[in-house]
Amino acid sequence: MACSPETIEKIAALLKGTNLQDLLSPQHVVILKDSATVEQSLKTLASKRILSSPVVAVPDVDVQEKGLAGNHQILGFLDVRDVLSSFLAELDGCGELPKMKMLQKMRLLEEQGSSFATTALKNLKVFGGDGDFLHTSEAAQTSVLDVIVNGLLNPGDRGWHKGKHIVTGTVHRVAIYDSLFRITNIISQTDIIKFISMNKDELGELASKTAAELGWASRPVVTVGPDVSAIEAMLLMNERQISALAIVDGVGKIIGNFSVSEMRTIMAEHFGALALPVGEFLALEHGTEFQGYSHIHEHEVVQSKGHK
Repeated sequence: MACSPETIEKIAALLKGTNLQDLLSPQHVVILKDSATVEQSLKTLASKRILSSPVVAVPDVDVQEKGLAGNHQILGFLDVRDVLSSFLAELDGCGELPKMKMLQKMRLLEEQGSSFATTALKNLKVFGGDGDFLHTSEAAQTSVLDVIVNGLLNPGDRGWHKGKHIVTGTVHRVAIYDSLFRITNIISQTDIIKFISMNKDELGELASKTAAELGWASRPVVTVGPDVSAIEAMLLMNERQISALAIVDGVGKIIGNFSVSEMRTIMAEHFGALALPVGEFLALEHGTEFQGYSHIHEHEVVQSKGHK
């Protein structure tokens, strides 16, 4: 059931008539140096409970404290998926993970993870593409609709969208920078959704439509069973170029969700835990219990670093 032309025009007018600057507020932007290691960067992201941060080439300056990248080259965004995808790339040639026993898999991931944790961001194999950049002078003339269409959905049409990131066709965030290359704000997909939610009265009949009616439920859901390891789930997500998987039981009932956003607290010492069944890995990350995986009792597994 399509929306009426009047509703479409009303929504378009709202998005066109709202300037990007109207959505911006003072922010402390977390910045990472390209010389920072994977371990240092993951700790920073986890402490702030964020998935991504801009990366700059800054010699001998603690930009994390200042939150600025003035007069230094902006290299792109780093997100947790970049780190995990780079880690998976490092595992190439290390054996067939799906055929390994869990303990063998965990030892491999812990060993490789310890080495990988010392890698500088500038040396990652996957890095920098999930974000666009916009100068403040452009932001002053940019509507919310333009940010959605050209900043988030089609970032290659404008901006600094580049990098070695897995190509998904969209990005999740746009950073605003000034003439000194200081990053002053970051606008994300979530910010846009919040803006639309605050103006839901303007959506008319569209606000009551289901995801299926809007055509958002047309693609098949990619699923994994509860005994699949987290590392195998990550490999499948990379292969399909998706950001989430549904965890299903033996009869196909969804019992959980495994997504990149669940990784916002992952740190280098957790790489070994990626050998665990995906549900137990999520429980470990969130400090909860997942009863479906209580069968993990191998003494060596329980005592390993990845399980603590």
